[in-house]
Amino acid sequence: MYALIRRFAGVTNLGCPIRSYASFTPRDVLRSTTEESGTLTTRFAKHIAVERYRDPDHVLPKTTVRYADFFPITDDRYFQRTVQKTAADQLPALIIQASSYRSNAAVPMYVTALNSLDNHAAKQLDKMDTSIVLETLYSFLFLIPSWLKRTDFYHAAMRRLVKEDFRGNKERFVQVCFYLGLQKKQAKSSEDFQQLLVEHLPTHLPALSELDLAVISNAAYKTATLVAGEAKSGYEASLVNTILNLELTTGSDALLVSFVKALRLQQVKDERVCQHLQNICLDPVKITLIEPRGLAHIFAFFAEQLWDQHECLTVIVERLMTLLKPGDLRAKDLATFLWASAQLDCTLTPEQIRQLELAALRKLDHGEYDYFADNLVDTCLSLCTLGHYSKDLINAAEELKAAQKRQRAQPKVDSRLNVLRSAVAIEQPSIAKIKTERAFKEFDSAPAYLLKDRPDLTKYAQELSGDADVEGVDMVCPIAGINLPSLRVQTMGVQESVYFVELLTAEQTLKFSKKPTSLMRLKKRLLKSLGRKVVVLNSTGMATNAKELHQLLELAANAGEESNVAQGVGH
Repeated sequence: MYALIRRFAGVTNLGCPIRSYASFTPRDVLRSTTEESGTLTTRFAKHIAVERYRDPDHVLPKTTVRYADFFPITDDRYFQRTVQKTAADQLPALIIQASSYRSNAAVPMYVTALNSLDNHAAKQLDKMDTSIVLETLYSFLFLIPSWLKRTDFYHAAMRRLVKEDFRGNKERFVQVCFYLGLQKKQAKSSEDFQQLLVEHLPTHLPALSELDLAVISNAAYKTATLVAGEAKSGYEASLVNTILNLELTTGSDALLVSFVKALRLQQVKDERVCQHLQNICLDPVKITLIEPRGLAHIFAFFAEQLWDQHECLTVIVERLMTLLKPGDLRAKDLATFLWASAQLDCTLTPEQIRQLELAALRKLDHGEYDYFADNLVDTCLSLCTLGHYSKDLINAAEELKAAQKRQRAQPKVDSRLNVLRSAVAIEQPSIAKIKTERAFKEFDSAPAYLLKDRPDLTKYAQELSGDADVEGVDMVCPIAGINLPSLRVQTMGVQESVYFVELLTAEQTLKFSKKPTSLMRLKKRLLKSLGRKVVVLNSTGMATNAKELHQLLELAANAGEESNVAQGVGH
């Protein structure tokens, strides 16, 4: 019985030193609903097919294998022995022939074919030249587009190709980048890919076509590989220029979004790109050419660029909430949408907030956060920043993080969870896990590392200290978890009071409204909830004495809460 099970499972070890188990099982085939990858990947694969024939060094031997010698499979052991006798340079042709067999094959026999071909290809890798390696990869891509990266041969081939020199062959360089981009984010592979880009990209960048650049930038984004070194400035300039010159048509929106995602990874700041994308979003015809998921990436790009043009954001949010149902989003995409809405201070109706909360609750019920507590924490924090607390989501975030803490450390997620805990303790103490006293630390000194890059704050503290009516100025972080330093200003005289002064940097200021970014706005709101006086400034040339601080506070109060930044009275 066990021998029969192993046979049906398609075990093809056969002394293979790479893995002691099969790459595929019948269950994989039975569960597969489609063999097609995403439309962008399919487009890139077609481009790679063309690149193979443009490669002057791509010379293949005559095909000698015959379909009838291998298929249909009547005896799996005979098939395995026959495959083992196949020369390395004939494997690409044999793999392509296997695609004709699939439609009529019994599942166990098809699995046998996949595992035998993968096993033998991995063993023959040392006997293949680069042309055969690339052709074999493409043959597997043609046969199993969604499963290529699961093969032993793929991983062995990537370890070899990433070390080769392609500076004299642009076509091969683009192909290797495409295949590397199929891997998930792995530290070692990302390092190897980064080194490959550093060494080869400067040479090939001037000759890259629009689609070449899309293949490379998409691979870098998918593997979270930053382009650094000599290639960095040229690569980023190419991305910007391509976006600005890209003709937006049906189908080209995917390329546009791919380039935008690459800019996000590189953290490029460019107002020309923002203006260009804004023009697209405000054009009733052009915006319909962009798929909703792509528009969500553009929305996130605006958030990272602090581009809060009201009319543009209104169009994007309304379109996304109408066309892209929150329940259809991945948990990660939902968290990103909420974060961008909070960062740009978008006005969402109570109905929209509830719709987004229900979407998150459904994902929670379906287990989509079980291994991604960071997405749930981010969702809760963004909802909190938007003024909404979901007890069920917050409790679930606490439970998931407690369970994951035993598995791996996530300091960034823990930091955001601490901010959420502080907000809950201050504004919703009935459901809080900690007491308000632990969330509000009025006299907690700001650590030195936070002040290292804030000479403006230190200078401003000294200026305020010189006023006769100021008793003392302390640099503090009063809300537990929010690592944004404030000035705690104690004044004397007729208007004796304590002020928390927030001095905005350019990175904390939205472009058009000049409002603070989401975390700073949350901090201000929490301090005001505690009954504290808060003055937010965006220039050190304002309010150098206690009287001016009081005047600014009155101005802000008279202007209403929509006026988040007090514009100074000068001196």
